[in-house]
Amino acid sequence: MESTGRPREDILVVSTSNRGEKITRPLSSVGVETSYFQIEKMSDVPELYRTIQNHKPEVVIVDSFSFGGASVALSCLVSSTPYVIRVRGDPIREHIGWVRTHIKNREFLRALKQFPRYIGTKLTFLLTNNYIFVSDYLKDRYDVNGDRSVVINTPCFMLDEASDGAGGHLNLNEDVKDHVVLAVMNMNYPAKVAGLQDALDPISTVLESRGDTTMLIAGDGPYYEEITEQCENLEGDIRTLGYVSNIEALFERADVFVHFSYLDGYPSTILEAYASKTAVLANDAVGMSEQIVDGKTGYLVDLDESAEITDRLNILLRTPEKREELAKAGYERVHKINTTEAIGEKFHSYLSRIRG
Repeated sequence: MESTGRPREDILVVSTSNRGEKITRPLSSVGVETSYFQIEKMSDVPELYRTIQNHKPEVVIVDSFSFGGASVALSCLVSSTPYVIRVRGDPIREHIGWVRTHIKNREFLRALKQFPRYIGTKLTFLLTNNYIFVSDYLKDRYDVNGDRSVVINTPCFMLDEASDGAGGHLNLNEDVKDHVVLAVMNMNYPAKVAGLQDALDPISTVLESRGDTTMLIAGDGPYYEEITEQCENLEGDIRTLGYVSNIEALFERADVFVHFSYLDGYPSTILEAYASKTAVLANDAVGMSEQIVDGKTGYLVDLDESAEITDRLNILLRTPEKREELAKAGYERVHKINTTEAIGEKFHSYLSRIRG
């Protein structure tokens, strides 16, 4: 458990990961200080309850589900404290996806363990009417209406930070070909990985036909070996890098950023590509459909149409003017919508209504 001292405001942010910074940092940028509590294990729950009881915040914001969200929901219920759920993903779909994956792999005990997590997530939703969704896609999916719910997109912290130019373990200047196609993937979720897997065959066709392009795939997780094996069996120069600490250097070297997924509420990597002035190609699904204006800030394709993927990728690789046009529009879009201060103002406005 990590706590940052006594609250200077009546807002408590709770998370089971460091992603709580996506809430605290925007609020701080507009002069609203918060207290923060990170749940790392079940034994932290009693202290969470004591923190809420002793500090008596006017509102608690939680961006975690399962046992973390349920812990907040029950603690706030006992203390009559309102709480807000920040929905940054699709937890119900994630639980169902894991159950199906475990059953397919005959891992029945692991499948059973998803049910208490699912119940915890449902309980988190049940005990509040206050929701912050990171995209309209998620808000529509959970069918939440009324003035107690709002869409507030994700901030892009890359806009605030400069890269130190280090590219991790890969010498980008010597080891790659003239053009670079980059993918950054969270390989912990089967529905995310499935999107990339469905796109690799047509991408391989482009790489093989051109001969001057390297594809780099950064990211780690349980599906890393599966992705690596698939890439090794494809034509073209495709390399899996594992975890890369300084992702900014990869974006700076990339000519095209690709993101294919079936489970992203509002992926930060699209924003990071925009911030680094990299042209974007993604599938027309989930949160990407509202992040990308097709033909203006990037290209959206149907993963069932291989020819569409190869056509758009070839256009981007052979036409630097089009890459620059899309990259410039994406850069302007992220600076308009996703700055830390812009997101902070929206958080502050919404919380003022809840607390009022």
